[in-house]
Amino acid sequence: MSMQSALQSRKEALHRLYRGIEKGDFAFAEMLFTADFISVEGSHQRVVGLSAFKNEVQAIHDGYTDPRFEILDMVAEGDDVMVRSRMSATHTGDLLGIPATGKRVSMEEFALFRFVGDHISERHAVSDRLGLLQQLRPD
Repeated sequence: MSMQSALQSRKEALHRLYRGIEKGDFAFAEMLFTADFISVEGSHQRVVGLSAFKNEVQAIHDGYTDPRFEILDMVAEGDDVMVRSRMSATHTGDLLGIPATGKRVSMEEFALFRFVGDHISERHAVSDRLGLLQQLRPD
């Protein structure tokens, strides 16, 4: 497989990942991740393994109705793919200790995905959680 073909395949894998997260469908995950997959968002969140990742996706669906992920930018080089995305959803469940507000919210994120062959081995992300919390505060 040429490098250009590999990069395109990795980009397509990430599109499948975001669509699967939207649906709360985990069937895709075992095919996309390495067994020792790790996801890190600063010092407050470190997820290791497929089971922990599934719990994180479930937490999205517990806190939100109809989450949608829009990929704003995607750049691939070597084994890495950088994604800038925006999640939008309706806050209908407990989230970060905040009871449901019924508000429509959005949050942007930068995430670097590292691949080993065709599988995602790492995700390092920075999310605008402060902006999210500001949207959830009482009017």
